[in-house]
Amino acid sequence: MRVTDTMRYNTTISNIFNIQSQYNDISEKLSSQKNINRASDDPVASTKIIEIRRDQAANDQYGKNMDSANSWLTATESNLQAAYDLLVKAHEIATGQATATANESTRRIMAQSVQSLIDEMGSITNAQLGDRYLFSGTRNDIAPFSTVSLNATIEAAEAASNNIFQGTVVSSGAYTGSINKTFVVKITDVTTVGKFLGEAAYQYSTDGGKTWSAESTIPAGGAVDMGEGVTLTFDDLGGTKGFGVDDVFCVNAIAQGYYRGNDAALSMPLSRNSSIEYNITGTKAFTASGSNGADVFKALTDLRDALNSNNVQGISAQLTTLKNAQNQITLNQSLCGTKANYIEVARNNQDEIDIQLESLLSQTQDADLAELATKLSMKEIALQASYAVASKIANTSILDFMK
Repeated sequence: MRVTDTMRYNTTISNIFNIQSQYNDISEKLSSQKNINRASDDPVASTKIIEIRRDQAANDQYGKNMDSANSWLTATESNLQAAYDLLVKAHEIATGQATATANESTRRIMAQSVQSLIDEMGSITNAQLGDRYLFSGTRNDIAPFSTVSLNATIEAAEAASNNIFQGTVVSSGAYTGSINKTFVVKITDVTTVGKFLGEAAYQYSTDGGKTWSAESTIPAGGAVDMGEGVTLTFDDLGGTKGFGVDDVFCVNAIAQGYYRGNDAALSMPLSRNSSIEYNITGTKAFTASGSNGADVFKALTDLRDALNSNNVQGISAQLTTLKNAQNQITLNQSLCGTKANYIEVARNNQDEIDIQLESLLSQTQDADLAELATKLSMKEIALQASYAVASKIANTSILDFMK
């Protein structure tokens, strides 16, 4: 095979370019201290790095969730402690005024003190973290507690903003339930349920959509009786604004008493497979539906009224209720502590995972600087040798071989 000068030149230049490319690649890795600076360096390892970073980002979000839940629990526990302190003061007043030695004028003065405690309790139970009420469950449009007892009410019905149905929906009835509830109606079918125009299939829920009734049918101008005195009546305006599948309608029903929030849990994920319900609802902490059956506002109101009316028996009757209320608050404080401990365990697990992910990321993408420095030195020598060979080839001609 005949080797021409052009072939020699091209081969030499190609070698120089290859060595320069390798030299630049090693220099970049030394500069970045990473073996992989772009996906083309190692597609398999690059995919692994993306997965690791995605897991790290998820872990960062879980950490933020833990911080948020901890802040909520800290604020909740602080307000529960303040409520407990008020109940202790109320119990001390009741104990002092339940004796025969106390007189009517003193009891009326103490009634004013109890009214102050009621007002303070109202502020505590309506406490907020940011713009969210601590004790209202998932409801945040109104303060969860009133300092005076309210009659049972059924609020105005609401339709989801993306509903196809554009007719009217009206709530009615007299609520007979003992706790606040959110009733929901969901349209499940509008095409195969019957022969009447506008007829639809629906399900309803009495717990905000957690569980659903069996499917039933409703004409467009009909009503849904969801029990406990709550009814929703629909009018599709003569068939022009009919139902659509997945249309949703809801209504809040408020039981008689002081609480207007709901009993729904606020949940937050702490890892891929675990979450925490981090709130304490007003139902559990301050109403008769709590663990000790103590309605805090009713107990304080009854004590105030008994003091105003100089009713010794009525004052004495509140001693046990106030003690039960204290125990109910204490139990929920303990629950806050239990939730905080759970978060702490999750955080320790997260820290361990962070360390493992960081180690795995380092193993996958970090460069061995000593090895790279050695390779760089070798490439420098090879590059210098290539330049020397190239210069010799350039200066060599046929005349050098003629005698």
